[in-house]
Amino acid sequence: MHNAFQYAFPDSRPRSVVPSAVENMLPRTVLAVYCVALLLLSLVSLNRYVLVSFYRRNRGRWFVHPPQLRSDELPTVVVQLPIYNERYVVARLIRSAIELDYPRELLSIQLLDDSTDDTMELARSLVARYRAQGFAIEHIHRSDRTGYKSGALANGLAHTKAEFIALFDADFVIPPHFLKSMLPYMRDPVVGIAQGRWGYLNEEYSMLTRATVIGLDAQFGIEQTGRAWGDLLLGFNGTGTLLRARCIEEAGGWQHDTITEDLDLSYRAQLAGWRIAYVPSVVCPSELPADIHGLKAQQFRWTKGTQETAKKILPTLMRSELSPWHKLQGALHLLSNSTYPVLLVVGIINPLVVVIAHQNHIRIAWPISAYFLFSLFGTYSYHAEAERALHRDWLRRMWYFPAFLAQSIGLSVNNAKAALEAWLGIKSGFIRTPKYDLTQRGQRWQELRYRSRFSWTVVAELALTIYTILGIVYAIVTDEWGALPFLVLFASGYALVAYYSIRHGLGRLSFARKPRAELTEPAEPISAEPLGAPALSIMSER
Repeated sequence: MHNAFQYAFPDSRPRSVVPSAVENMLPRTVLAVYCVALLLLSLVSLNRYVLVSFYRRNRGRWFVHPPQLRSDELPTVVVQLPIYNERYVVARLIRSAIELDYPRELLSIQLLDDSTDDTMELARSLVARYRAQGFAIEHIHRSDRTGYKSGALANGLAHTKAEFIALFDADFVIPPHFLKSMLPYMRDPVVGIAQGRWGYLNEEYSMLTRATVIGLDAQFGIEQTGRAWGDLLLGFNGTGTLLRARCIEEAGGWQHDTITEDLDLSYRAQLAGWRIAYVPSVVCPSELPADIHGLKAQQFRWTKGTQETAKKILPTLMRSELSPWHKLQGALHLLSNSTYPVLLVVGIINPLVVVIAHQNHIRIAWPISAYFLFSLFGTYSYHAEAERALHRDWLRRMWYFPAFLAQSIGLSVNNAKAALEAWLGIKSGFIRTPKYDLTQRGQRWQELRYRSRFSWTVVAELALTIYTILGIVYAIVTDEWGALPFLVLFASGYALVAYYSIRHGLGRLSFARKPRAELTEPAEPISAEPLGAPALSIMSER
């Protein structure tokens, strides 16, 4: 086989010319960059074990809850619901706010509406209906979207004097017990923010949603608990959250110089002396993106926003009076999404390393595969720990771990672009993720009104797929079998995300000429059945 392909890959033939100094330098530089990139990824991955250790040592705290507040201790609360063109889910969102188990005289609801389509009229109609039933609900519409979500939240604060603010995005359903479960954590006057755990209404919708849940469960099952119980800096997640009004004010209010206003406020509040309580036993159901382009938009926003926040907050964090340990952990947390450009560099260099190793008779392919397999085992263990903590059927869920891993590698193109834009100071608007009220398998989103923009990173993903496959062919031809595990892993990741991008893009085109599904208001009064009831975890069932 080697002879048959020696002219297809001429560099694999013996060379008669003595390599120049420049030719010697290039392979060494490539290998050096590769080793540094792997080292950086390893250091970030190793910190996961720190978080796992904090989680394991403190997991008994999952079952320890502060006593409920007496009726005469209950404070005033405003529920803020920021929306922008959410015609398919706005009724569900408002309904869940109305069903909150809390005294009406102490509760008010603000629908913070920046919509530019018929969502505005639907929202106004729903608010009028509930106001007529005696609920203190207000529709606040802005025609100027300055500051996007943070601007809407700041505008809502100017219209309330409530002591606490419950914050929920449009893709969430508020559990009826949310306020009474979260408020006891605010007994501690130093706690300014309490964050609930996310649950998922449509995690069984597709392989894409199942794979996405594997990653999110690790964040909410291990990372947030590890950081909270290890007394480390952490972020609240912008929704499913209870905030103290005084904490927002003393931290400098909502600011919109980053597109992750939640992480920005989290760090400013903690550096001002406030604490964040993480409450994993309170589950807030949400809808996951079913369209890969919606997922990419969401991931782009999260990645870019976190790195914008890192750029803004790190100097203040390093000058603070926190210990070196807390500064290190805060920096690792803020910079975690900067690993995506590093991962992309590794993916690009992988085939080059195989060529260099073969041409220079360096036996490096098997050690690299051993490294990736070892890292893979560590990553699997980390996510398995999270699934085991949250779900009784964790073994079944871990069958989707390969899809999650491939998806993470494939999204590195999209997310690397986001991280680099943040560090280069390239600004972008707040790109929303469309929601379609998908709660059952078989429901279709393609013919509905909202669309995520087609992500042209698919061109790079396809190019990397072909490029890495060529690396696989070269490895087979030259008998570099040790290179196959990591090359196949990366090729699968790029191919998976490229496939979904093209499939979902074509799926939208096939419905482009069909009449779009229109929304009708529910004719019957909204029932009292609590929407959040099904969102139970193994830990909350025990």
